[in-house]
Amino acid sequence: MATSLVEYYVRGFGSESLFGLRLIISWTSGLVFLWMLGLAYLVWRANSKAIENRFMSVLLICEGIKATFIMTDAVPYESHWEWIWDYLIFVKIDLFFMAHLTAIVLYFCIPIYYRVNSLSFLYKEKLQKHAWYLAPIIGITLWFSISGHPLFNLEKSAWLICTEAGATPYLQEWFGGIPEAGPEALTAIGTCPAYLNIHVSQEPLGLWGIALISPLISIIALLFYRSSMKGHLKGENPDVKKSLTSRSLYIGFLGKVISNMIYFSTVILIIPLLHGGPAGFVDASMWQWGENPDFMNRLKYFVWTFGLIFVPLGMGFEALMFVHASLKDTVFGIDKTLRKTFSTAVFTGIGATLFVLGSEAMENALGFGMSGGVLIGVGLLAVRKPLIGLIDGFSNRLIPSEYSPEETEYLEQYAKSMKDGSITENERSLLVTLASAYGINSERVTQIETSFSSNNSEESVIEEKIIEVIQQWTDDSGYTWRKMSDGSTQWWNGTDWQDYT
Repeated sequence: MATSLVEYYVRGFGSESLFGLRLIISWTSGLVFLWMLGLAYLVWRANSKAIENRFMSVLLICEGIKATFIMTDAVPYESHWEWIWDYLIFVKIDLFFMAHLTAIVLYFCIPIYYRVNSLSFLYKEKLQKHAWYLAPIIGITLWFSISGHPLFNLEKSAWLICTEAGATPYLQEWFGGIPEAGPEALTAIGTCPAYLNIHVSQEPLGLWGIALISPLISIIALLFYRSSMKGHLKGENPDVKKSLTSRSLYIGFLGKVISNMIYFSTVILIIPLLHGGPAGFVDASMWQWGENPDFMNRLKYFVWTFGLIFVPLGMGFEALMFVHASLKDTVFGIDKTLRKTFSTAVFTGIGATLFVLGSEAMENALGFGMSGGVLIGVGLLAVRKPLIGLIDGFSNRLIPSEYSPEETEYLEQYAKSMKDGSITENERSLLVTLASAYGINSERVTQIETSFSSNNSEESVIEEKIIEVIQQWTDDSGYTWRKMSDGSTQWWNGTDWQDYT
């Protein structure tokens, strides 16, 4: 009996499957994957000629691809869908491990792009020009060099099938023959507890090694990042890229590392303690559907499944802090376009999801799936404007916006013009020219001016700053400086103004 998407999800949200926890994690991973690709595109588009942007774009893509291993499980992982899994297996295994190997190489490349005093010999422009594209070449080449080895090769794969409750389970080959884990799984299942269609394969130790060593090496990358940032803030690395000084980016990377280590600890420590030894995905299926679904098996299955959430959670947090940094200040040349892209991406994702679900629901109800998708699509377009407004409101709360140096300069000029309580035509013309030169659109100008007018205390603070600031400029490296009336010089470190000594 072929399983429809609706039937698969109905079973997936049953009590035996922890009420859809695994499917929710799969969909979350998919959203994180798209989010990371979107960020990579924005970084590249902001300044495609900047080698730092190229490096970060490739790293963001690799981080996003790491979520595809769980993301693909949103598609029914059953023998009836083998025709699509013949292609998805490349994404789930090959692409996933290529990304892991490439990310490991990129982690070690951080001292090339961000100066670390103890590794300063790597901080060279010649290396920077080539490392960003050589890393994926090395990662892909390395994967294809080792993927045929038994330690890394998924040689045999099969489906364990139960047609109904009380039936005898049997194995159906997918590729390479029946794996050694197959007969063990049959014994563990015993008599079929319900309709089942489970993937069974060997889990090569080398694949687990690659997946689990990546979080450990990300700790090294975090130390590189922190060392370079601290050196720069102390004045030891004045030529380090401005984006590195953003505290939000560092916190995002730190959050991802912590989340990865929680998953690492779950697999390496917690599960072996509960199970009495190492365990894999086939073991998790047996805990879920085996003959003895006692408390301990249910607990192991819950811990195993819940641990998976920390993979997309860490990446999602990193992406969120990346967005926060981009809106709080200009990093990698990204300005305010990210908020608009965020709204559009969410709207598109909602539309695509509802289209698929509508098509499947209509297919099962009436036999005309496409009509359901079209009906929902038209309805969604009708409410596009208020929905986009709702998403914008959500993004404004989710991602707080602060003034960039350019907007601060505009605000100061506006405050100066408003000293007498009104703005003349000449002053307005100068403000319009200033906003255009700084790339501030009319919508943002209105927000800045409204914020100024509605907060008298803020106005007094700004006027005090105007008295202190003599001159402000941006140098060729992209750093923003200002000269103060007391003779001191300050620079914008990505979070606040800091005295230059």
